[in-house]
Amino acid sequence: MEKTKPAIVYRYGQGAYVNLTNRCPTACSFCIKNRWKMDYRGNCLDLGGAEPSPADITAALSREYAAAPFREMVFCGYGEPTMRFEELKEVCRALRAGAVAGVPRDLRVRLNTNGLANLVTGRDAAAELAGLVDSVHVSLNTHDPAAWLEMMRPAPRYAENGFESVQAFIRSASAVMKETVATAVEKPGLDRERFSALARELGAEPRFRPMLEEENGG
Repeated sequence: MEKTKPAIVYRYGQGAYVNLTNRCPTACSFCIKNRWKMDYRGNCLDLGGAEPSPADITAALSREYAAAPFREMVFCGYGEPTMRFEELKEVCRALRAGAVAGVPRDLRVRLNTNGLANLVTGRDAAAELAGLVDSVHVSLNTHDPAAWLEMMRPAPRYAENGFESVQAFIRSASAVMKETVATAVEKPGLDRERFSALARELGAEPRFRPMLEEENGG
């Protein structure tokens, strides 16, 4: 049987989602990529180590928009998009320059992230996204550092300062983005009030999201 070709860009709702990488600095306890076998509602997101180039992505975006216009471009796959920070910015710059054929340069751009970009890049990553990304949704999940470690399960180099770095990323993003959202998965033990208070203190809108279904496509 022929192996399913991985999706570089896949559709969900009113958006075109960019599957930039499968690499991630965390192994979140609530992540469904293994349970769903790297499939997302009929889209194979397993890149098999062959990460798409910015040119691959912009070409795919052009094809998708020509087939049916979408309202936003979202960096979100089964990996952390900022692990390929330079490529992410290159795609955004191409869009803003009007170099993605047929796609409006003012298209809304959203980044879904675990917020560890400052540790990934070694600098203030959010500041570099000003004018390129309109909205950032950060998977913060808790107000408590110990709970963050337990839920997010970061690789060793991201563990010690991870929670503080995510907060710094959110604070910086809120100063340059049109929209900054701190999200939390609705798991037992979540203190919604304290989480909301922390999100607002950092300049973000708190948002709660349900656990994804046990069965893909449910």
